[in-house]
Amino acid sequence: MPTCKSCNAKVVRTDAFCGTCGEPVPGAKPVVPIAREVRGSGVQSAPERLSGTFPPSVGTGASARAMAVVALSEPAEAEPPEAGLKEINQTAIREREPSEPAPVLPLHRRKEGSRSEEELREAEGSSAPDRPPAEQARPSVPDRDTSLPNMPVPPGPPILASDLLREQMRPSSPGGTTGRVVAVVLSTLGLAGAAWVGGVHPLTFVSAALLVMMATLGLTPMSYRARAISLTLAGVVATGVSLWQQAVHDLSPEGTMLAAAIVLLSGALFFRAYYRGARFSRIAVALGVAALGTWFVLSGGHESLVTLEGHWQSWAPAASHMTFGMLALLSLMAFMESSTRGGAHVWAGALLVVYGVDVALLVASGVWPPSGREAIIDGPTIAALLTGAVGTIVAGLALAQVFVAVYQSASSRTKPSS
Repeated sequence: MPTCKSCNAKVVRTDAFCGTCGEPVPGAKPVVPIAREVRGSGVQSAPERLSGTFPPSVGTGASARAMAVVALSEPAEAEPPEAGLKEINQTAIREREPSEPAPVLPLHRRKEGSRSEEELREAEGSSAPDRPPAEQARPSVPDRDTSLPNMPVPPGPPILASDLLREQMRPSSPGGTTGRVVAVVLSTLGLAGAAWVGGVHPLTFVSAALLVMMATLGLTPMSYRARAISLTLAGVVATGVSLWQQAVHDLSPEGTMLAAAIVLLSGALFFRAYYRGARFSRIAVALGVAALGTWFVLSGGHESLVTLEGHWQSWAPAASHMTFGMLALLSLMAFMESSTRGGAHVWAGALLVVYGVDVALLVASGVWPPSGREAIIDGPTIAALLTGAVGTIVAGLALAQVFVAVYQSASSRTKPSS
């Protein structure tokens, strides 16, 4: 421990002056405190070293004299008035380092009629030609970060995730475009086929009128509900004309039940695919499966493979009947949980396609019967059967949209009461 040379008193190594006589202590290492000065602008300045040491702990005259000596010998340097602004510019404002993550900017839809950033830059560049080339090259509109892709945003209000989920679970007009396209395309093809094979006959004119009606309903602008109801009625009428001709020529005794089961089950399956959580869709699917299963039993579809003959007029219709039975069993997958569609749209589309194939086989077997038999159908009947096949497919698609419209009306009535 060092001692004072004047009074031989013991002092601490960190004391700059003796606590007894106030004389400087040689070889001392005083502890210099670091303090921050709070400026009026609210920004803390850089740490400054204070001159001098801690005042002695003993309040004597010598200590007061030591403090006076420190104050006179080491005056504080005056700080220039621009130091605070310089520190603010150096510390408070800085650019982003390359290692830091890029800022996340929210995406908003641009309003219609508003100009893009490129148009604003071009307009400002053309309005200020007197600026230096360096300033003209600098964009006036702040660029987004390079990590965000320059994707075109459609005009309109922002899309909420809840709205997207609601539209996915309960769409407002599902199958509208698909139904219109199918109605127009199939009606056009059916009209060409009916005109080719039917010739000049009243039944051909009736078939052509029904096909033109379905195509017109698909092309005419109207509401979702009105088009669904109109296409369903037109398809049912076309199917009725076909079933009438089947009964007249004794082609398919159970054809009425088959057509009704196909329309009901396909419409219910499409509705189940549109509204996965609706209980009514499962009830409609159950009714459609029961109707198709009843037809399968009454038509002898389970025995058709046993009584096959060698010609294709025997095994081809039997294969289509067995396909109807398999699709009826697969349709039971619609009773799965609401998180999946259970392949309902696939089985519905397969039902309509197989029904078209069955009608084609019915026409082919009537035109080219087994050896030793005569043809039992003529051109106008073929035109009616083709029209009925188109009507059944269109009616199955439109019935699903009718179910959607009825379900939406029922839901809007129950919401205010609840």
